[in-house]
Amino acid sequence: MRAMKPHRRADSTSLAGKWSSLPDPDGTFTAEDVDDREWSEMELPANWEFGGLENYDGVVWFRRSFEWDASSSPTWLRFGGVDYFADVWLDGTHLGDHEGYFEPFEFDVSDTLNDGPEHELLVRVDSPREDPETVWPDEKRLIKGILQHWDGRPGSWDPEYGQDMNTGGIWNDVAVYETESVRVRDASFAPVLLDDGTAVVRTTVTVQNLTGEPVDASLSARVEPTEEGHGEESSAEREDTVRLEPGTAEVELALHVADPKLWWTWDMGEQHLYDGTVAVTVDDVADSAWADRFGIRELTVEDPGEEWLLNGEPFYPRGSNHIPTLWLSEYTDDLIAEDISLMREANLNAMRVCVHVTHPDFYRAADEAGIILWQDFPLQWSYGESPTFYEEAGRQLEEMIDLLYNHPSVGVWCCHNEPSVNTGTLDHVLYQRAREADATRYVEHHSDFHDHTYPGWYYDHYREYSSLPGAPFVNEFGAQALPDADYLRMFLGEAAWPPDWDRWTYHDFQYDQTFNVAGIEMGGSLEEFVENSQRYQYELVKFAIERYRRAREETTGLFHFMFTDCWPAITWSVIDDRREPKEGFHALRKACQPVLPTFDVGRHTHVAADDGRSLFRDVVVVNDRPEDIEDATVRLRLRGDDGPVIEEEYGADLPANEATTVLELGHSDAVWEVTGDVEPGEYELVADVVVDGERVARNDERITVVERVAAQKIEL
Repeated sequence: MRAMKPHRRADSTSLAGKWSSLPDPDGTFTAEDVDDREWSEMELPANWEFGGLENYDGVVWFRRSFEWDASSSPTWLRFGGVDYFADVWLDGTHLGDHEGYFEPFEFDVSDTLNDGPEHELLVRVDSPREDPETVWPDEKRLIKGILQHWDGRPGSWDPEYGQDMNTGGIWNDVAVYETESVRVRDASFAPVLLDDGTAVVRTTVTVQNLTGEPVDASLSARVEPTEEGHGEESSAEREDTVRLEPGTAEVELALHVADPKLWWTWDMGEQHLYDGTVAVTVDDVADSAWADRFGIRELTVEDPGEEWLLNGEPFYPRGSNHIPTLWLSEYTDDLIAEDISLMREANLNAMRVCVHVTHPDFYRAADEAGIILWQDFPLQWSYGESPTFYEEAGRQLEEMIDLLYNHPSVGVWCCHNEPSVNTGTLDHVLYQRAREADATRYVEHHSDFHDHTYPGWYYDHYREYSSLPGAPFVNEFGAQALPDADYLRMFLGEAAWPPDWDRWTYHDFQYDQTFNVAGIEMGGSLEEFVENSQRYQYELVKFAIERYRRAREETTGLFHFMFTDCWPAITWSVIDDRREPKEGFHALRKACQPVLPTFDVGRHTHVAADDGRSLFRDVVVVNDRPEDIEDATVRLRLRGDDGPVIEEEYGADLPANEATTVLELGHSDAVWEVTGDVEPGEYELVADVVVDGERVARNDERITVVERVAAQKIEL
């Protein structure tokens, strides 16, 4: 069953609202005996964790009565998303089942709805906990990625608690709708940019003929910009006569766009989108129309370690990993809009949708915001190697690709995250299936520890980022930080302070790494611990990103780990699940500016009047903009409480997509030495980039100057 792409549909009746729900803890109830049980109410769509069944695993039955006047038109029952196994009955007739959590699916209910206006829908949903003795965590079977197994979810990866707070439920809309007997089921739009500046949009249309006999039909397609005023040269249309045999067929139409309006990331240009409309007409009657939005763009990724090109221009992904929630019914339009706004505020032009497929509305928002997405398939760590699992994983991979195909924001598919035993087996099969399903995008075989680098958190010191671990392309790096003290007290209660480490660990805190690798000090209060933790994350994130970006000729992009928390937790996020930023968010925002001035600061603490000791080694400015910046002014200041102590300006040309050394200090650059004019105290070393009188970038470093300690005579 191919995934159904979300699109505009008329004559649809939503079944959202109050449903009856019935937990089935042992999974032994049948469709025939559930009437005799005691049912409760639940508002759907919802993951049942937030519908009154907290920390429940296994089977829940759902029931909904509705009215529908039968007609002679084909009628369909569509589920927008059910986690994880669904079995469906309508008016006592078993319609079928479905496995998976992210893709829509539907049933033909034309015959079932013939008898009267009153109907009853019954759905058995099973979201099981996999057995820690035989299956979990290394022989997993459920394709749920970080929604089920990850060290940032409730219980972390602990075998006893790591599957807590189940994601099961009917999390997206359920609807009944009618179509004509010949209908367009879906369509894919694959733009190809030509050397002459025009574009061809290859439109693959899936048509169903439900009449039971061959028909001659007219199939038409039109693509036009969503914004008015671009003229017919930016649009295209095509109409063909086709012979449709009974059943389902795919027809390809090529539409030539003379003046295509291209989709760019927000930092490179406009986010032009197109409406693609496909219609089928039989006997001069328009039987079915179908519409979706897409973008005309070309993202060239030969390998993540080589330069990325967007519409032929160099593109450097400045991204983070995004896991906004574990319960997709909770990812509302308002929360999506807030996340997108925070991404733009953080100067991110790319995001990795990390080891899950998120709510479909997020992808539409990313299209409109101009953010490129690295899309992971939801496989996390190790899975079983049975033939049936190969088949199911391959099917769901193709469903994911089909579901998200039209989104210009989706730029890369990745088949598996940190796969361990599956690297040379399952992942080979998935890689081949992904390439066959989508020849227009780059497919990453798997993402692994060679580009997941964590100096300063799992090993060594964060200054190791100077050696560019994981370069040229790094997919994960970062450090944990505590959210604010009041929030910790809210979700940890009395376990917040003094810390109950078992409770903290359940909320994903990593004790060993915090104290024995990062060397973060607790201090004398929870507030001090939060301040020390957030300051450490700030310093690591800022230092790492700046080192990768300064090495513009040696790196091709980065995805920091990670952006937001998905529940009340203590993780690597720079924003907690309430969307309150930590200090690390400000580090991410500074270090990901499209134009970035950076200092190579060898040390942050200096001794007063230490003549010959420079405050920094050099100043390098990175320009990720697609155009050269000529005649820029780089203004440098050492600023104390009473204003600038040192202030100098340097002229510079900043070529596009390059890192330019503006100032390199030698032994004779006394102006930037810690001379007698720099009194002990706290300072900021500030760099501004000014173009045509306007500041386009600012960065800073903290500098501490201390008193010189007199040498002491030691008695022997």
